[in-house]
Amino acid sequence: MEHNDDLTKLLEDLEASSSYIRAETIRKIGKMKIPITDIPMELHSRLVKALSDPAPEVRAEVVMTLAFLEGDIINPLLEPLLSDPIDIVRSNTISALSYTQAPLTELISEKLLNCMNEKSIQIRDRCARALGRLRVRGAEKILLDTLENDSSPVVRTGAAVGLGQLEFLDSEILDKLNSRLDNEDSELVKQTIKEVISIHSTRNPKPLADF
Repeated sequence: MEHNDDLTKLLEDLEASSSYIRAETIRKIGKMKIPITDIPMELHSRLVKALSDPAPEVRAEVVMTLAFLEGDIINPLLEPLLSDPIDIVRSNTISALSYTQAPLTELISEKLLNCMNEKSIQIRDRCARALGRLRVRGAEKILLDTLENDSSPVVRTGAAVGLGQLEFLDSEILDKLNSRLDNEDSELVKQTIKEVISIHSTRNPKPLADF
């Protein structure tokens, strides 16, 4: 009976008129760490419905919660939110996708590559790291271009981290990274590039840890 009461309260709060209550309820569900097999169908359906909630704070919250609860199977549901008009929703969607292990669709990969043209520094940074972590096809070129041309040292650091997380960097890419050291004015970016070179110059390279 107590379980049913808890479920009823959650469902009621997810239908609340206050977007704050809806977002907080979704956050609470995420913290409950409910296994996907134990999520009642009514609750699951309401969480999926929240992906199109009119309030951006709700959409931003539910992408992270669903990714945590459902893992890889959430990818197709998250794809439309990569085109959301609100920066924080797109940013959180990129973060949610970046921790899945399922193969990416061609459309998701294309959208992730395109997000490196975003005005938001946070989105470009998160996307650069995601491209490397997910090993998106074509990531090497766009990450190198970002490292060379992006005006933000935050994004350039993200691009270096993304490159470090790729499974393999050939000698041509390593040469370009070495050349970049001479023109880089950010010490953090330089240090990250040096770590990438060191890792990928070994015989058994390990992807650079995110930080």
